[in-house]
Amino acid sequence: MKIATAVIAIALCMSSLLSLTYAGANINGYVTGKVVCNPCAKKGKGGAPIKSAQMMIICFDKKTNAGTYARKGITNDVGVYKIAMKPGIEKDDCEVRLHKNSPLPDCREIVPGKNVTKVDFSTPVGTSNNKPLYSAVKVIGYKTKGSRCH
Repeated sequence: MKIATAVIAIALCMSSLLSLTYAGANINGYVTGKVVCNPCAKKGKGGAPIKSAQMMIICFDKKTNAGTYARKGITNDVGVYKIAMKPGIEKDDCEVRLHKNSPLPDCREIVPGKNVTKVDFSTPVGTSNNKPLYSAVKVIGYKTKGSRCH
């Protein structure tokens, strides 16, 4: 009886360790970031938030570069998006990109390098609905015609 109890205890410990290792390599939370008009503007000048901008997160397998996950999201009144990650998605390379034209007719020009950003899964920036909240590396957005954003 003591041996059976010990075997069960060891099995439970091992399964707990395996589940912790597996959970650490997977995402089950949200990705957040911000979309603005004129993302190259200096802090405090310009960079107005864009409401209702359509975003998409896309994740790729690091070895094969094949797409493993894609999901759309939309920004709120202050230009912030929060996109849910499906449980079980590996911590592969993920990026957030602008998905559709800007809802602002005077701020629709794409800025090369400012229309996509990587996601930092190293440390959550908070929680949402008791799940980790991960941050996009940089603010992304569109520019107005004639702005000096490049």
